[in-house]
Amino acid sequence: MHYIGKIDKSKIGLYSEKIKTEMVVLTDERKQHIYQSHPKDYKKIIENIDRIVLNPDEVIQDMKNKDTIFLIGRLERDNLNVIVRLNTNNSKQHPQNSVMSAWIIRNSNLIKLRQKNKTIYKSV
Repeated sequence: MHYIGKIDKSKIGLYSEKIKTEMVVLTDERKQHIYQSHPKDYKKIIENIDRIVLNPDEVIQDMKNKDTIFLIGRLERDNLNVIVRLNTNNSKQHPQNSVMSAWIIRNSNLIKLRQKNKTIYKSV
């Protein structure tokens, strides 16, 4: 398990009052999932995932999945989307906020993501 660090509560809106912990982790199983799903981008994702989780440029609430947020960070040409499931119910099975997946998205896909979901935070 990889401990990423503490999520910035000032960037997650109402979730800052709901989460049971600030710690964010990336499990070995989820790391393997990212590798299997995005082998070409894996190195770039892993190199940037900590930075994006700790200091996202944008936070979007996933309107389809409860207690899930998209942490968006700008890369050279594209964006990294890190999906984090927040622990809001003191889950013993998942005691930390967990990275579920991550992938690189183009600006056009980021626009669609914003349209279908709710922006919680955006840097200037």
